[in-house]
Amino acid sequence: MRASNRMKAVHMPPIHNVMNRVREMKARGEKVFSMAQAVPWYGPPDSAVEALKKCLHDSGTHLYSPDPGTPSALEAVAGDLRMRRGIEVEPGRELHLTCGASQAFLGAILSVTDPGDRVLLIEPYYFDHMFAVRFCSLIPDVIPMRETRGGWEFPMDEVSGRARGARAVVLVNPGNPTGSVLNRDELEAMVEITDREGCALIVDETYERFNFLGSDRHPWQSGKPGHVLTLGSFSKSFGIPGWRLGYLFGSAELMAEALKVQDSVVICPPTPAQILLEHCLKSEGFTREKASGVRRRLEACRKAMEKAVGLEWRDCGGGFFTLAACPGMNGYRAAEVLLERYRIGTIPGGAFGDAGEGHVRVSFGCLPDEMLSEAMEALASVNLTSVAGTPATRKPG
Repeated sequence: MRASNRMKAVHMPPIHNVMNRVREMKARGEKVFSMAQAVPWYGPPDSAVEALKKCLHDSGTHLYSPDPGTPSALEAVAGDLRMRRGIEVEPGRELHLTCGASQAFLGAILSVTDPGDRVLLIEPYYFDHMFAVRFCSLIPDVIPMRETRGGWEFPMDEVSGRARGARAVVLVNPGNPTGSVLNRDELEAMVEITDREGCALIVDETYERFNFLGSDRHPWQSGKPGHVLTLGSFSKSFGIPGWRLGYLFGSAELMAEALKVQDSVVICPPTPAQILLEHCLKSEGFTREKASGVRRRLEACRKAMEKAVGLEWRDCGGGFFTLAACPGMNGYRAAEVLLERYRIGTIPGGAFGDAGEGHVRVSFGCLPDEMLSEAMEALASVNLTSVAGTPATRKPG
């Protein structure tokens, strides 16, 4: 039996090969600075872990929850959205908990598209979004960002010109892999453009608690535009990526369709994860403290990379990443050299589309305190020009 052409056309991202290589090196006792996958250096609050332990002998902890999530967990998340961000959502009807942001995206994209529809993706894009678009038999329409000395600029004019006839526009804010953030005017323009053109706006805000320089504005703070679907994750904010818990909110009409996807794919989010989340949300100041640590790592990474040769920092306003340039060198080769010679794990920028070629994604939000200084020394010592054979003289913009 042959595999489907649809799935054969989708290639696994290089993050799997990179992380397998990192694990092999660590298993041999080699020191590796893994700056590839965005795995936070911290776990959940101790108080939340202790509270979960007390529930492990409760038989209900090990059962299915309702498809959208448990009422108490949904109420807790809705309460957090209300108090922290001024967003009103009706738990269960307008808000679902999901098995991470990737599953939330699948529910969102299937709820607003039919096979053959066109979907706008901003490049460099998050590769899992492209995969979902392709295996849902949709047509990706890629709009490159503009790279400058200051980072990556959002292509608002291009989006405005190409949104007509599209079924959805996908926005990642803060960006993965670029760390770019939108200001209030840009966010409002995106809502207006997509509303005018009759297409959905799918906002992936996985890193919204780590938005340092962008706007904290959300469309649902002043009404509930029916074409906006928002998804995110608790993996980074509370250090629980292994528990696979995220969220999706939008109009009750669209969420009813997304729930069909959820029931078919995963049935419900993990019940123990929802119990853990409720207690995480009670930990006042936990995420603010971790966000401060992420920003400190961002600055340390920037200073180290400014000393590197052949690897150029690109400014980022939030998230866990920078998409750094390696002028004159293929990004896959650069990632290989960084790992083999400097013991630094990164992801080739080409994994995020053609605009990412000649770059590597570097995650600064994953290094524990005890490794941070040594990792930054390694990063500062990088010299890619001796390998590439080409001086690092090209500057974008």
